[in-house]
Amino acid sequence: MSPSQLLKRATAIGERFRHLAITVLVVLVVAVLLHAEAVLTTGGAVDRSMRYDIAMSGMNGRVDAITARQRLSRYAATGDLADAEEAWLFYNILASRIETWSSGSFGAFVSRSPQRREMMEDLRRDVAAIESDYLALPDQAALRRIDQVLEKVVGIVDRIGGEALTENLVEAAEIRGTLVERQRLQNILVEVLVGIGALLLLFMSLQARSLRRARAVAEEAAREFEFAARHDPLTGLPNRIAFHDALEQALSSAEGRGEGRLAVLALDLDGFKAVNDILGHASGDDLLRSVADRLRRIVADWHPRDVVSRLGGDEFTVLTRVSGGEQEAAIRAKQLIDGLHEAHALGGGNVVVNATIGVALSQDGEGGAAMLQNADLALSHAKATGKGRVQLYDVSMRADATRHRQIEEGITQALEDGDIATHYQPQVDMLTGRIVGLEALARWRHPVLGWIPPSEFIPIAEASGRIVEIGERILEQACRDTLSLSDDLPVAVNLSVAQLAREDLAETVADVLLRFGMPASRLKLEVTESVVMKDTRRAISTLKKLKALGVSISLDDFGTGYSALSYLRSFQWDELKIDRSFVRSLESDRHSLSIVTSILELAARLDIGVTVEGVETQQQVALLTGAGCRVAQGFLFGAPVPVSDLPALLARSAVRSGAADPTVSSDALAAARGLA
Repeated sequence: MSPSQLLKRATAIGERFRHLAITVLVVLVVAVLLHAEAVLTTGGAVDRSMRYDIAMSGMNGRVDAITARQRLSRYAATGDLADAEEAWLFYNILASRIETWSSGSFGAFVSRSPQRREMMEDLRRDVAAIESDYLALPDQAALRRIDQVLEKVVGIVDRIGGEALTENLVEAAEIRGTLVERQRLQNILVEVLVGIGALLLLFMSLQARSLRRARAVAEEAAREFEFAARHDPLTGLPNRIAFHDALEQALSSAEGRGEGRLAVLALDLDGFKAVNDILGHASGDDLLRSVADRLRRIVADWHPRDVVSRLGGDEFTVLTRVSGGEQEAAIRAKQLIDGLHEAHALGGGNVVVNATIGVALSQDGEGGAAMLQNADLALSHAKATGKGRVQLYDVSMRADATRHRQIEEGITQALEDGDIATHYQPQVDMLTGRIVGLEALARWRHPVLGWIPPSEFIPIAEASGRIVEIGERILEQACRDTLSLSDDLPVAVNLSVAQLAREDLAETVADVLLRFGMPASRLKLEVTESVVMKDTRRAISTLKKLKALGVSISLDDFGTGYSALSYLRSFQWDELKIDRSFVRSLESDRHSLSIVTSILELAARLDIGVTVEGVETQQQVALLTGAGCRVAQGFLFGAPVPVSDLPALLARSAVRSGAADPTVSSDALAAARGLA
């Protein structure tokens, strides 16, 4: 081979080597860029995942607490309803945040320290305790209690969040140190691989694969943290925050508006507490999971974007789109009730539950918070008027809620001002027309709302816990007023379920009798069958203590309960009061007269007195006296009147009794009805 050929061959080999070197360098540069991008992406994924780790949970909790306090302060300053709704919303966000802290990584972090566990229990208890204070707004005392609790919450969250941040910083430093070490090693390897080409490419390929796996793990962790922050840990359903976001997004979406109206279905299980009490909380959790799964399956058939969420406890919500308006929404709600009513297979056996649903449809210009509140109002209305049904929202419910709040907030002032007064309805011997007793009844004339019927304010007082105070006030007033009368008439006072549940009821009654010098024989305490049924054993025990004082015990609304005869066997009653529902139908239903006659015969054999309620006509008097009944009360004989009217009422009674003419004129009956 000639020198020129050798030179050409060498030149060709050099060119090939140079091309190969350039190719290797380009590949190396590309590999380095890809490697750097993978490292940076991994670091970014780690940073993104840290948004949902314990440190961020603590920081977000602090923001939630501070925001809740700010919204409360704004409301305290303005008194505006919108600010009240925002204060309530951020309180619920804070409560939801605290619930998420009991699970996942943050729950594990808290559990590692007894001190943190104790602080968290205090935090959860304090936040739960002020929910009733939010409902009492704008009460100033409630505002102060809420502000004090929120100030304490901020301090606890600061401390726990600081500890969480410290722990995360150490962990993050380790992660970043590992990444920095890998990057430093990569730079060294790149310099070495510049010389050894193929080995560097192989190493870079393996390293890139490892980093892709690390990135996938970090991104998966970030997704898990995000899921935990927006979903209920027990059922996996979206939580209150996620539902509210979905509702706001749907309301603002033009696509959502084009597919019909949005409907929010607020759902509450009937009798869920009984499942927890009887079968245990584990079975209660199983039931909630079963309900969640069933709701998912039913709603999935409606629309792929419909949302089911659990707000907490046994409260669920559904967001759906309907093209048929209220009728279609009601049909879907009924589907949920029917679907949930099928037996749920639990560890403790099969359980059948009912559900009550309130439905609210979207209105122009209405926000998600107002829409959810409307559904809650409809749900509350449905539960108050009969569970296991569907109730559509209408604007009157908001007025009812406002009236309910006015009544509840006005009870304290009414008690202080004496607006809740004691009126008395006479109990009359139908054969002579003589008044033989009085029943003390609570009556309330509100300065704004006017006369509020007891059927309205008594349940509100029971729900708010003020019925005990009202009952004691009526008892004291009845004893005072009765002693002021010339006649030695007995007076009957009703006992509520809350009073009967108190261990000190007998002591309270004894103290009132002693303070006013009231003979126990002149006091009659009335309880309804429904009150006794709440806790029969305790109720009978308390009634025996009361009877030992010498007072009479009357069973009111007799015949309307589920096991009236069993009560006659377990306690020696002094009186049965036949419910007005039997009297109302005496003239049109022969069965009612037969029932009344049977009660009278039974009471006579057991040596129990009988009083009939709701007598309004002379024909009813004739039928009752013919059946053997003597004592009655009702509009025919007089409506409840204040104590100032009693002397005149008793005088007229004496005149009628002396004349042996118990009849009452139609004008007097009309006047009595007007005063009721």
